[in-house]
Amino acid sequence: MRSRHKSLAWAGNQFINRSLQGWSYKKDRGFSKPTRIIFCVTLRCNIRCEQCAIWRMPKAEELGTDEWKRVITELREWIGPYRVQLAGGETFMRKDILEIVRHASDNDVLTGIVSNGTIIDQKIAKEIVDSGLGYIHISVDGMRPETHDELRGIKGLYARTMEGIEHMIHASEGSGLAISIATVINRKNVKELKELLAFTEKKGLNGIVFNPIGPTTDSEVDWYKKSDLWFNDYTEIDNALNELIELKKSGAKILNPVEHFIDMKSYFRKPYLDSNRNCMVGVTNLSITCEGNVHTCYKMPALGNVREKNIKDMWDSDHSRELRKKIKQCDIHCSPGNFVYRRSLFAEIRRFLHFG
Repeated sequence: MRSRHKSLAWAGNQFINRSLQGWSYKKDRGFSKPTRIIFCVTLRCNIRCEQCAIWRMPKAEELGTDEWKRVITELREWIGPYRVQLAGGETFMRKDILEIVRHASDNDVLTGIVSNGTIIDQKIAKEIVDSGLGYIHISVDGMRPETHDELRGIKGLYARTMEGIEHMIHASEGSGLAISIATVINRKNVKELKELLAFTEKKGLNGIVFNPIGPTTDSEVDWYKKSDLWFNDYTEIDNALNELIELKKSGAKILNPVEHFIDMKSYFRKPYLDSNRNCMVGVTNLSITCEGNVHTCYKMPALGNVREKNIKDMWDSDHSRELRKKIKQCDIHCSPGNFVYRRSLFAEIRRFLHFG
């Protein structure tokens, strides 16, 4: 079984770069290296979520196995030990995804995966654990089968997702792999959030992360007015978020910082207003799309493409500097799930202890 690299070297790297991010933000430069790295490895998906448009998007020419391996190695040589989240689409639609994870593990890179869990059988679960994967977030949007299935677009999906979770629980015993639930808060599941937390704790999972329903890539500016997932009663969502805040403070296995829930309360009232915090995405994030485009913010132009340019050179180019200036003056409407601000150092340490 490969190591999961919950190393002090990674923690030191995070501390140094986080310390430099404030200066990078002020000067619009890449003095610090990115600390939040995301690979969108595919746009392919086997389900049809109501709150997502990725499955409707035209499919791109994805980076191949060797290209992703080269990207992982290139980042390792520049950044040192780092953590990367692999997402989609449905990540396991790529038959080579665990080969990519194994390459990362062999190069002292900690990986996480976001998945809907429906493709994970007993065999795949064992292969996931053996690959050295550090953590997996499995999407569950309701504790009632009908809620989850309606939101995810396929009848019977809840049972398949639960089977995937069970396979992961049994395969990961004693391995150190962290398993968590990811939930999108919306009007149809708001009464089930505490049940989802209770399920997380009952199963002995590492935690649950809540994200608010937000605009999709093809949404209009007033998308929320036309969505039946949006809230008509602010009291209902306020009460739910207040409960989650209190549960978080009491030690519940909720991965969100309290500040995230506070921002959600404002967001659900006025989704067209920006947060009053400084968005750090320009200096914290490095996101690479399935076709190789490099972004800090997905809503801004790409820095370049990994098939054509070195990532380090892109990070502090004149083009990147101009994009960072635009991000500081940005008036694009983001949900708190997309808006990036820094956690406290204490929160980072706690997260490291869970996930490496």
